[in-house]
Order: sequence, then structure tokens, then C-alpha cells
Amino acid sequence: MAAIQALPPEDGSPKRCPRCGRLVPVKARNRTRHILTVAGELRLSRNYHHCSACNFGFYPRDLELKLPEKGEVSDAMERRILDFGVNDTFESAAQRWSIHYPTSISSNLVRRVVDRVGERQDAAFSELSLQQAYRPTPEELPRSLVVASDGSMLLSREEGWKEAKVAVVARGEDFLENKGRRTVTCARYVAEFGQEAFRASLAATLEAERADEVQNVVWLGDGARGNWTMATELCPFAIQVLDLPHAIQNAMDCGKVFLGEGDAALPLWEKRIKQLLDADSPQAAIRELLECLPETSTDEQVGALDDLIRYYRENEKRMQYASFRQKGLPVGSGIVESAHRHVLQVRMKRAGQRWSLPRARRMARLRAAYRTAGPGRFHAAIRQGLEAPPARPHLHQTLPSGFRRVKHRYSLDRGSPRNRAAAASI
Repeated sequence: MAAIQALPPEDGSPKRCPRCGRLVPVKARNRTRHILTVAGELRLSRNYHHCSACNFGFYPRDLELKLPEKGEVSDAMERRILDFGVNDTFESAAQRWSIHYPTSISSNLVRRVVDRVGERQDAAFSELSLQQAYRPTPEELPRSLVVASDGSMLLSREEGWKEAKVAVVARGEDFLENKGRRTVTCARYVAEFGQEAFRASLAATLEAERADEVQNVVWLGDGARGNWTMATELCPFAIQVLDLPHAIQNAMDCGKVFLGEGDAALPLWEKRIKQLLDADSPQAAIRELLECLPETSTDEQVGALDDLIRYYRENEKRMQYASFRQKGLPVGSGIVESAHRHVLQVRMKRAGQRWSLPRARRMARLRAAYRTAGPGRFHAAIRQGLEAPPARPHLHQTLPSGFRRVKHRYSLDRGSPRNRAAAASI
């Protein structure tokens, strides 16, 4: 703070425009800005320049000191307040702040900082630039990718309970086996309200991971048709797997209707359905469910059996669990269930919380960025995402299984003998 106050006055000479690079004269001198720093309040006098060529106004001293373009706090303080605000309620964040720093802040200041950084995230050059800022695109192809998506219900002020879509994209080498359970050490997370926004963010995430070039991509889902439609559009080469816990849960819902809630035979029903599904096809389970039809006595029981059988038949190719396990593929979407908790619910589903939809969307995106980039890179990565991502030399990859798969922004190498025919058709 003392070093900033000791800075000499600006000389008033023309400065280069950050956007177009032209020399721009001073338009107004000695405009005052009050900045709150960790050490206290700072009064800063600086010159304003306006570039008529690109209609952009700027303060060179603000850029020199790396001050946020808007707001009343320094960059270092914004980074700290943001960390508090995305991990705790605004009121609690303001209270906890006073334990760590001598400068007091209000809950409204925490709210304003979170909103400003959220707006900065929305103003990024592209979703791809954000993803590459959060976590660099791998130079070496991952040996595999696992994609899992699901919905999480959050309470909104405008529409009551509203679904936020959550997805996890994890590289095979980031999985650890611990006592028969798979855990992921790091991953990319996507959280959005609305199917189109979710699809766009997930597409950028897959592009950042070079998904079109990875040989083994596994897409886990709960059986909703929209999920498989998106999987087919974004990763037509992915192995689609119906999440086994969802397949079992649907069977248990049917069993509760057929046998009765709390019936003593329900544990046997669950044990049997697990045995039947541990195969390369749900056909054995379907046959035994059909044998239950003569035992029904109500339309509700018939409807429950019919729904479950249709669910299994529609997802038959995605239920080859014995074969999937033999190949080492995941069959449970535990990583996305975990993401619900540590990405969204830990911050956005506390007692009494109701969110306005714009702020809920902003916080969901910030939480996904926080978990992807990590606390240390989070704030800087969002600012980095405002710029176009650096050009990456394209590494053409021919997959052992056949022609190189191409979607999104990846282009075929016309010089490759294996890709020449496909390239000529474009």
C-alpha cells in the first residue's frame, strides 16, 4: 500500500490502447478511485484515456497496478473475497473475513465481488478459452476419458425447484483404485441451468480434453433419453453405459409397487436383480419380470413392471455389465454423484437457501470452475479466459481401431493415406 501511494504522478503522455495498440492522448486528468485493500483503504488519482478508433476507455495506472476494471477492491483482495464467497454464504464469509484480516467487509461486498467475477466469466472469449485456462489441454492423449452427467435440484425464487445439470469429464490416468472403489484425483466439471447452455459448455470441455482423438471414451448416464441424445451428438464414438445403481434403483422402485413398501421380501428382490444384471444383457432380468405379470392384481403393479421392462429394453446395449467390467470400464456414476455434493450442494443447497436464477447460474458456473482449476488458479484463470486461447500445434492422431474420428474443430490431415478418402469428402 505504501509503495502504491509513493508512485509518482502520471506524466500525461499518450498511452497505447490495450485493444488496438494506438497511442491515445489523455482525455481527463486526476480522476479519483477509492480502493479497499487488505491493509486498508487507498485513494488513487489517475488519468483517463479514450480511444476513438475502437471506442474503448481505460486507465493506464489501473492496468499498471492490475486493478479490477470495476469495483472498489484491489486484485489481491478480490481474489480472497471470491474464495470466501464461493465456499460459504455471503453473510458467513463477511464474518469469517474479520478473523483473518484487519479490514472489515460486508456481505453485500462479498455478493458484489462474486457477481462481478461471474460476469467476467460470462464475458470470456469462449467456453473453450475458459476450459483451457482452468486446465491446460493435454499434450499427450489421455489413455481414456470418462464422461458422467446428471441433474441436481436447487431451490429458486422464480420457479421453485429447478434442475442444474452437472457433468464430470475425467482422464483415465486420474482414477485411483482404493479397496474396490474408484476415486478421481482431478477432473473437469460443468454445471449449468438449461439444456442448451449445458450442451455448449460440455462440448467445449470435451474439445479441451481432445475427446475426438481419445480411443476409449465412456459416457455414463441415468437412462434419460436427452442424455443419450447429447452423448450421440457430442461423442458418437463413445461407449454408452447405463449407470448400474440407477438400473438397480429403478428395479427397487418397481419392487416396492409390486410387493409393497417395506415388504420383507424386498431385500431378496434387490439381491436377485443384482444377480440378473451382472451379465452381458438384461434379457434374463426381463424374462423373470415377465413371469411376475400373472401375480399382479392392480393396474399400478402392471404399469410398474411395464415401465421397468421398457426401460431395460431401451437401454439393453448399455447394460452389458459383465463385458464392461471385464474391459475395466466403469459401470457406476459415483463421480457425478460426488460432484453434486462437492460442486453444488455444499454451497448452494443449505438450509433456507433460495436463489434467483441469474445468481444461481452464476454461482453454479463459478463452483464448477473452482473445482476444475483449483483454489490457486481459479481467480487468475477466469481473467485469462477473457483472451483468445493460444494456438496449439495440431497433433494428428490416427487411432488403432480405424480412421481418425473427427468432430468439432479438429480437422483431417489430407496428407494421411488413411484419412485421404475421408478428407476428400469434406
